[in-house]
Amino acid sequence: MQSYNVEVMSGDVVTSHQVAIAETPAKAATAVTGRAVHDWRQEMLWVRVTNQADRVVYKFAFR
Repeated sequence: MQSYNVEVMSGDVVTSHQVAIAETPAKAATAVTGRAVHDWRQEMLWVRVTNQADRVVYKFAFR
């Protein structure tokens, strides 16, 4: 399990954030938001997930 910073974004603005421990970045995003996610394709509302160990950033959007 990894530790992730999960930030819900509106454009470039962080609207909420939380730390989650999960197996994958997508599962961390789903756990924090309570919504299914898919890979980000320039949607205005999206989720930025950062692995706390290696600082890799993942981007998702809501389904």
